[in-house]
Amino acid sequence: MSGVEKVAISDMTAIPGDEPAVGHKLRRIRHSRSRYRRETKIRHYRYLLAGLSILFALVYIFTLFHFSGKSATYQQAIIDLRKHEASLSSLTKELETVKSERDALVQDRIPNLLPLKYDEAITIGEDYVRNVIFTLVKNGKKKIYEYRLVLHNDSLAVVRPKVEIFLFNDIGIQIGVAQVTASNATTDVDRIELDPGEVRSYSATIDMIRDEEPSYFLLTLSESNLASPDKMREHLGRIISP
Repeated sequence: MSGVEKVAISDMTAIPGDEPAVGHKLRRIRHSRSRYRRETKIRHYRYLLAGLSILFALVYIFTLFHFSGKSATYQQAIIDLRKHEASLSSLTKELETVKSERDALVQDRIPNLLPLKYDEAITIGEDYVRNVIFTLVKNGKKKIYEYRLVLHNDSLAVVRPKVEIFLFNDIGIQIGVAQVTASNATTDVDRIELDPGEVRSYSATIDMIRDEEPSYFLLTLSESNLASPDKMREHLGRIISP
């Protein structure tokens, strides 16, 4: 029993019949208890709020340092990436320069050598040859190289063009060859001669000498001489005459 209650009881016993005074003291006691509870709750809330504030501050500081570190790492990664891109660009330019110099050396050593491109019509500045297209066909690990050649005869005489295609690697060593024959024509013909104004296409596989990637090609063209009508008549006349 608290001192306040003892005083209240002693007062009540000391002054019997004084109910208003006793009731007033009891109300004061209850009010004091209620105030004490409220203050206790407020202190608890303050402690809780202070603890939450400290926890929030710790979380904030940890998050700040964590993301600051992440941001620094990210920025460093961006800087490293830019350096690598610059290095790659420089190396690419150097590689293109070396490749151009190599092309010049190889083409100087082998005249009329041309870079090989796939699936693209390459115009040839030779008589009777309009263009050539190279195609790479992959069959598993095996690579097959094909050509499609277009010949034309813009002259007024019958011509007999003889065409050969040579493939070379990146240092100018021959690795493939194809001879264009009448059997390679895409139309049903049994002759190699071209009539005036005739256009004919040929397509076939290139025979590879080495299992290497071709980088250049060389197209050679020669024309077989055809006997003129007057010489043919003269030759036949000698045979028929007694």
